Amino acid sequence: MTLLRQLIIVIATLFILMFIGSVVINIQNTRSYLNNQLRNISQDSATSLGLSLSPHIAKGEIAFVESEINAISDSGYYREVVITDINGKTVIERIQPAVVKDVPAWFINWIALDTPRGEAIIMAGWKKWGKIRVSANPGYAYSSLWSSSVTSFWWFLGFSGFAMLLGIIALRHVLQPLRAVEAQAKAICNREYTVQDQMPWTLELRNVVSAMNMMSNKVKEMFKEQADAMERMQADTYVDALTGLANRKYFDIQLTQVTKTRRTSSTNALILIELHEFRNFTERKGYRAGVELLRGCGTLLEEVCKETPHLHYIVAHLSDANFAILTQDLVDEGVRSLAEKLALSLVKLQERGLTDTSNIGHVGAAIYHGQTVGQLMSEADMALRTSQINGSNAFHISDSRKTDDTGLHPASHWMEVLSNVLAERRIILHRQAIMSCKDDTQILQYEVLLRIYDSNEKLIPASRIIPMAKHLHLTQDFDKQVVSETLARLGHPENANIVAAVNLFPMSIKDSGFVAWLCDILRKHADVAPRIAFELREHGATDNLDALRSWVECVAATGAKTGLDQVGKGFQSFNYLSTLKLDYIKIDGSYTRGIQENKDNQFFVESLAKFAHGLGIYVIAESVETIEERNTLKSLRVDGVKGYGVAQPAKWD
Repeated sequence: MTLLRQLIIVIATLFILMFIGSVVINIQNTRSYLNNQLRNISQDSATSLGLSLSPHIAKGEIAFVESEINAISDSGYYREVVITDINGKTVIERIQPAVVKDVPAWFINWIALDTPRGEAIIMAGWKKWGKIRVSANPGYAYSSLWSSSVTSFWWFLGFSGFAMLLGIIALRHVLQPLRAVEAQAKAICNREYTVQDQMPWTLELRNVVSAMNMMSNKVKEMFKEQADAMERMQADTYVDALTGLANRKYFDIQLTQVTKTRRTSSTNALILIELHEFRNFTERKGYRAGVELLRGCGTLLEEVCKETPHLHYIVAHLSDANFAILTQDLVDEGVRSLAEKLALSLVKLQERGLTDTSNIGHVGAAIYHGQTVGQLMSEADMALRTSQINGSNAFHISDSRKTDDTGLHPASHWMEVLSNVLAERRIILHRQAIMSCKDDTQILQYEVLLRIYDSNEKLIPASRIIPMAKHLHLTQDFDKQVVSETLARLGHPENANIVAAVNLFPMSIKDSGFVAWLCDILRKHADVAPRIAFELREHGATDNLDALRSWVECVAATGAKTGLDQVGKGFQSFNYLSTLKLDYIKIDGSYTRGIQENKDNQFFVESLAKFAHGLGIYVIAESVETIEERNTLKSLRVDGVKGYGVAQPAKWD
């Protein structure tokens, strides 16, 4: 029960008691007054009649006395008029029933009025002749008492109601800051750190509001400090101090993740960039000019990559004049286009005054199709050397796949294939269990995996589908089919207790039409919406935090959940976690692979888990392959694990 309601009940109880007490006291006082009046009237009437009738009694005019008594009795003001002689014998007696008009019987029974008798002596000359007794009629007194009681009741009721209404209004005004404090506390729980600018005039409430404002700022500052500490740790370990790009250590981790992950759609190409004659340049221009050239080259590579829509990439500074770019979900034409843009853009370094030669560098790229780390690096390096032979600022693409590889089909072929797949709904869903770290038998959720077969029932690799779907702008069509199929399966009785996580393309959440469609279909499936979660890659989704925040709020309103995938793969600031109402995050597999032997990754994962848990966010680790990795992650307070070493994907019929 709210404080306002409790205070209202207390005040209402007090007013009722005061009201009842006031009415009772008023009735009792009026009753006492009327009793006294009846007594006085009876006595005064008896005395007056005794004096006025004595001369007539002395003369024996009994008829006259009787007529006087009849007149008084018939007036209705007296209930009893009795004359007795000296011996107590009744001479004249007139008794009228007590008539009470317009007064309820229960009121008469509840409040009894005394009707005392007034007595006086009747003289006959100097002798005592007898007595006269007079008793006033209480009917008029009851009418007066009832009228007074009713008037008092309504007056006190109206006054009490008005006073209570004013009290409630005053209480609402006084307690308004408490409701603001309550909203502020809920906002802090929802990762919104609001501050009340308007301070209440009540001293105690002012102190409470001030304390809440201080707490809100402290909590916000605490999470920011934690996020900044993780970013500093990540930067110290994985960021090149010279250029601000990823360093060789981080690049090697990501390249290893690319070649060892079971997810075939991880990364499509490795691009190497080398500045020409960099050592001679530093000898001629000095160390500072060399540093400026390296920084300018890193900035230029980032600019070119950002110009490619929806490109998932990592730019790293390997050593001296060598840079590398890992790209994900690019079609072959996209890799060639990016490599060409990189080569052509190198001349901008001269235009920006960072170098004095037009022969700036070379670009070599290798398309990934299942090679080992050594093989992929060798192919990329060979392509780089070939580009150096081709001339200044040249590029070369290496692709060792056979000519009958499915990836060599033109875009028109893929448009026809994927359009037919969508039209015929020829998609097959698999699911992979995500297990709890606290209970090895508990399944936290299932991640939904998409499998597509061509008309010959041959599996089309996801590494071909995803980049081609992005290239042909079919991502939202695939997202819609996967979401619809997942909701349909969750509605089956055998799936009543499971949660399914669906991966969506980041560009989908930026399309208002898709967001409206998704929220609409979730409302139509309100019974299963709380058991579906949507995952977005951190890179891409966090590029527009306003759009992501609107997405999360829209999805949360339907009861569905939202999570971020591949968290930590880039170098985004973790401050966004404290403002987004995410349900869970998945740590990128590059941090979990071999984590039992990597102290830096252990510290990062543990810090991220503590930070997320402070925000009420579950933490799941990906690409867990061994029991050692699983045990280490469990000790680092990770909530769940996913990987082929935990559970194999299975067809979801």
